[in-house]
Amino acid sequence: MMATTSPSGTTASPMRLLEMLMDRFGIFEALAYSSIKLNRCTSIDELLMDPLVAEAVLEFGDDLRTALAASTAWADEKGLLYHWKPAEDEVEDEDDG
Repeated sequence: MMATTSPSGTTASPMRLLEMLMDRFGIFEALAYSSIKLNRCTSIDELLMDPLVAEAVLEFGDDLRTALAASTAWADEKGLLYHWKPAEDEVEDEDDG
């Protein structure tokens, strides 16, 4: 089961939940890619996943990435994202580098 709160009780943001789903979904994408590749040289009975299911899995993965990008853009527009900036002493002059 996916944890939606931290041990301290803080609820995860929707963007973080999408990131976690994408990470967990990676194994399904790997299986889908393998099934599509194996489909070229073996019978359908030996595949880990039906080729049509594999295509649907890859399409869903694309949808997850699109949803994460859209939610990130939305949060950025609302000023909800923290943009890290190095301290002045961490920034090298172009002449020094």
